[in-house]
Amino acid sequence: YSDIRVPDRYGASEYSRLSDDAKRRYLREYYFYPDVIIDKIIKGEVFTGMTTEQALFSWGRPDRIDSRDGSWGSIQKWFYGVDSQGGSFKYLHFKDGRLDDWKD
Repeated sequence: YSDIRVPDRYGASEYSRLSDDAKRRYLREYYFYPDVIIDKIIKGEVFTGMTTEQALFSWGRPDRIDSRDGSWGSIQKWFYGVDSQGGSFKYLHFKDGRLDDWKD
């Protein structure tokens, strides 16, 4: 994921300092995302079928990634910190580059 030119949403990057309107223009002009996807990204939401690139814009860079490849395809699980109770991680689960499950 490090080669994708997606700024870290939660870091001190230029993207994180943009207004929501500027983020919308950026995502529309440089990534050609439709408004329905941009709205979800701006709200920090995820959805089934979301690409890894879109997830990076929505939730930022994960703390850890577990990857497996096999005859069934490519699986990635992205982990983000711990939940508010100090328990399990937030995660995104991708199959062949598309989000198919998550816990927030």
